[in-house]
Amino acid sequence: MRIKKDTLGEMIMEKKKMVLGAGILFLVLVLINITLQFLDFSGLPTFASILAPQACIIIPVILYTIITKQNFFELIRFRKVNFWSVLLIIPVTYLLNPLLTCINAFSMAFSTNMISGTMGSIAEELPYIAGLSLMAVLPALTEEITFRGVLLNSFHRDSNPWPAILFSAVCFGCMHMNLNQIAYALVLGILMGIILEASGSIISTMLVHFIFNGTSISLLYLLPKFAEWYMNLLEQNGMTLEQAGLTQQDMDALMNVGQSTASSTPGEMLMLGAIMLIPAIIGLALAGLLIYLIAYLNKRQLILKGMFMKKSPEQKQAMAADKVRIMNPALGIAIGICVVFAIVIEVLLRVSRM
Repeated sequence: MRIKKDTLGEMIMEKKKMVLGAGILFLVLVLINITLQFLDFSGLPTFASILAPQACIIIPVILYTIITKQNFFELIRFRKVNFWSVLLIIPVTYLLNPLLTCINAFSMAFSTNMISGTMGSIAEELPYIAGLSLMAVLPALTEEITFRGVLLNSFHRDSNPWPAILFSAVCFGCMHMNLNQIAYALVLGILMGIILEASGSIISTMLVHFIFNGTSISLLYLLPKFAEWYMNLLEQNGMTLEQAGLTQQDMDALMNVGQSTASSTPGEMLMLGAIMLIPAIIGLALAGLLIYLIAYLNKRQLILKGMFMKKSPEQKQAMAADKVRIMNPALGIAIGICVVFAIVIEVLLRVSRM
C-alpha cells in the first residue's frame, strides 16, 4: 500500500511539473507574440511575414519538448485514427461553420475585424497554392501541435478532460490578441478539444483547422474570379447587372469580400448573427451526432459519453484523487497580458477612427 501511495504522489508531482511547464511555455509564446506586434514586417515578402510568427510559435514548442525530454509524438497524441472517422470530419467541420459564423458576427458587432485586410493582400500577392499553404496548412500544423497537442495534453486528466479542453481553448483564443478573434477561437478551441477526445488523435483537429482556414482562403481567391466570369458572361449576352437583378455594389462585394465584411456596420453584423442562429443550433446538433459516430468508430464512445454524463460517487472520488490545479502564476499572467493587450488595441483603434 505504501508503494501505491508513493507512486500516486510521484505521478501527481510529475503532472504538476507538466502543468507548470506548459504555463511557462504559454507565457513565453505570449511575450514573443506581443514583441512581434511591434516589429515592422512591411519590408519582408508576404510569405516571410506569415512564416515568421508561425516559426516563433513552433520553435519554442519543439525546444520545450526537447528540454523536458518528452516523446513529441506521444505528447501531442499523433496516433492512427479510423479512416472513415477522418472522412466524417469534413461534414462535421461544415456543420459547425454556421455556429462560428454566428459567433463571429456578434463579435464583430462590438469589436474590430483585424485580419480582413491581411487576408485580402495575401490573395492579391500570392498564388493560390502558396496562400493555401501559408494560411491553412501551416497553421493547422503549428497551432494544433501547440494548443491541442502540447498544452491540452499537458493539462489533461483522464478522469475529467474538461479543464484541459477549456484552458487550452482559452489559450488558443487569447493568443490571437484581438477581441474579435478571441471570441470565436475560444469556441472553436472547445469544439476541437471535444473532437480530439472523440477521435483520440490530433490528426482529426489538424484536419478541422485546415478545412476552416482553407475554405476561407479559397473563397478569397474564388469569389473574385466568379464575379469576373459572371460579368463577362452578362456582357457576352448583352445584359446589364440591373437586368440580372444585381447592383455594382453586389459585384464589388464579391470582388473584395474581405474588405466588404470589415466595412459592415454593427447593425448588419447583429442581423447576420440573428439570421445564423437557427442554422447554428441545427448544425451543432447534427455535428454532435457525427462526433459521437467518430468516437464509436475509434472505440472511444464511452469516453465521450462520460464527458457529458452525471458523475457517480466513485467517479467523483477518482476525479478528486486525480485533481491537479491547472491555473498557475505563469498561465494567469499570460492570459491577463493577452486580454489587456486586446482591450488596449481595440480602444486605440476606436479612438483613431473618431
